[in-house]
Amino acid sequence: MFETIGKFSYRHRVAILIVYGLLLPALVWGAATVFPRLKGGGFEVPGSESYTTFTTLEREIKVGGADILALWSAPSGTVDDIEAYSAAFEAIARVEKDPSVVSHVSWYETGASQLITKDKTRTFLLITLRGDEHERFKAIKRLEPLLTAAPMTLQLGGVVPVAESVQRIIADDLVRAESVALPVTAVLLLLIFGSGASASLPLILGVMALLMSLTGLRVLSEFGPVSIFSVNLASLLGLGLAIDYSLFLVSRFREELLQGDVDVEQAVVRTVMTTGRAVAFSGITVAASLLGLFFFPQMFLQTMAKGGIHVVDGTVILALTLLPALMGVIGSRIDALKVPFAPKFEDGDEGFWFKTATVVMKYPKLVALAVLVPLVIVGLPFARFDPGFPDYRILPRGEPAFIANEILDREFDGDQLTPIDVMAVVKGDALSLENLERLQKLSDILEHIADNRPDLTKPKIVSGLFTLIPGVDRDALFKKLSTPRAELEKTDKTALLGIDAFAAGSYMRFAILLDHQYNRPESLGVIHAIRALEIEGVDISVGGPGAYLIDLKQNLVDRSPWMVATVIVVMFLVLFLVFGSVTLPIKAMVMNALSISASFGAIVWVFQDGRFSDVLDYIPLGISDCTAPLLMFSIVFGLSMDYEVLILARVQEEYKKTGDNDLAVSRGLARTGRLITSAALLLVVVIGAFGTSHIIFMKSLGLGMALAVLIDATIIRALLVPAAMKLMGDWNWWAPAPLKRLWAKVGLGDLGNH
Repeated sequence: MFETIGKFSYRHRVAILIVYGLLLPALVWGAATVFPRLKGGGFEVPGSESYTTFTTLEREIKVGGADILALWSAPSGTVDDIEAYSAAFEAIARVEKDPSVVSHVSWYETGASQLITKDKTRTFLLITLRGDEHERFKAIKRLEPLLTAAPMTLQLGGVVPVAESVQRIIADDLVRAESVALPVTAVLLLLIFGSGASASLPLILGVMALLMSLTGLRVLSEFGPVSIFSVNLASLLGLGLAIDYSLFLVSRFREELLQGDVDVEQAVVRTVMTTGRAVAFSGITVAASLLGLFFFPQMFLQTMAKGGIHVVDGTVILALTLLPALMGVIGSRIDALKVPFAPKFEDGDEGFWFKTATVVMKYPKLVALAVLVPLVIVGLPFARFDPGFPDYRILPRGEPAFIANEILDREFDGDQLTPIDVMAVVKGDALSLENLERLQKLSDILEHIADNRPDLTKPKIVSGLFTLIPGVDRDALFKKLSTPRAELEKTDKTALLGIDAFAAGSYMRFAILLDHQYNRPESLGVIHAIRALEIEGVDISVGGPGAYLIDLKQNLVDRSPWMVATVIVVMFLVLFLVFGSVTLPIKAMVMNALSISASFGAIVWVFQDGRFSDVLDYIPLGISDCTAPLLMFSIVFGLSMDYEVLILARVQEEYKKTGDNDLAVSRGLARTGRLITSAALLLVVVIGAFGTSHIIFMKSLGLGMALAVLIDATIIRALLVPAAMKLMGDWNWWAPAPLKRLWAKVGLGDLGNH
């Protein structure tokens, strides 16, 4: 098959280049239009208690998330001055006419104390919007001028302004990362190849892969929601893999031409048959490692998997069609435009890598211990992993949405941005006297949920119909609440507005504000305590960011073993098919686990603990993103396996020739060491460039992945692999006789002979 692909790509090289040239405008258009189609969030667990609570409250009571928090501040005086009062009501009247506004709640309408600061210099209007994220972005542009309420100043916080800022920053980050990665990569390619012609091919493929990656996300967005965070992941995968694969293919093409007895067509065909086949295998491993993400129902992880697999497939297609066509056109001019200052590298039995492997295998136990101990120590901080998910603090401090949300977080009672939403469902009308008795009991319990519980944080405020107007006699309150709606429409519309914010039909909502952040143990404990409540005639469920986090963590704990097991089984089967050994796959996966766990530990030690925040330009959150280990495991595991196969395939080739394990390891490392190190360096540059993101989640993910690849391609491959293979000796190639016979029939033993 690969011989056929090679011949086709060479013989139709001009047609292939024309086709890609015609596709280029469509790819540019797709890349340019992808960002408005992408969505924020996506961390919710469909079907979970928190998700069901949120969707039910939004549907029944018309109260959703804090989409917009319009923060009004009085530069002089207070927000209850007559002038401010009048301006606020005029602004509210304008806003409620907008078709995107589902509901709004303010101090002016309800008198709720949590909606105004104690000195009465600030208040805010909470607005819930309808529509998808793109429609909400349009709505906020319409609403901002309508919310102007002079003499008060206006700042916009809440979910939608944060999402809008994230989208803009990620687009800017992508441009900056490309502007850093491409020039640095170009210089490194010139040094590696020593030729401008050779160095140009990986760059061409990289740009095409980048455009194809973004266009692929644009296409996926037509069939369902796609996470905004998938842009950087798809881009770094496309650019990084394209350059990596090009390095392997162009290097092999040059080697084939140096044989002297082959023409350009033969060189192209042999390159595709050998290294091209290995590139296809690499794509299979990376795509297979991403399959594990499909075990998770979250939109965020699902689109990461879909986008990543699409990118890998597209990059492999480019590597097996566009690149061979380009090599066929350039032909023997592949070494044109020589670089006089490029360093000379010595491979073979006298080179650095051969000598390194030889020295390592003289002292295998000492080297293994010297490598294992530091890697384990670096990985230990991961035991303190404290998961959370992104909030407004992932933004740079200067962003208007950050400033507004920080004020709301700091100056108002409780954590206004992350309340605990408690939904109570009763039989019949929630505002009947009988049900009000039950719900009043629930309200009292919620207020005292932390009494005699030092492990829980005491609720700052329990917002609801029973606490909306403090100091009102219970019987009078019940009478007011149970008054028929038609009568309230005539006599007390203000009371009706307050009731509509908390009750409808059989549903009643309570919002609990805490002084602790939603992700702290004391706050999460309150949610567990509420979920454990039992009140006759009342069904209780809990939503809000803290409940989301609990359900998300539980979902990750439940599904992660399936994901890891799937990736391990698939990798084991693939490696067995390549090498016919059951011990090498186990060793390979242990090696990968070491580099990945070390990078996990480093992320916790740096980002969760808040180290180097000034140098790396981020705001310490005291938590780690809960999905980062899953993404890093899925991506890095596949990338590392590619390097593992490249080395082991050459080692196996030498072992078959000589039967000498030590010599085979030394020669295998000598013939692949420089290539792997160069490929890893290029990949680290690309991934590291995306680690310059101003969004802390992408920064930690990029730098963590870059560290894992760097550790894997240097310390693991240069030191631990030869030490382990020396200690294992002939057991490296062992498999039970029945499996050996099976491998002889269906194995892929020639896959890596490149």
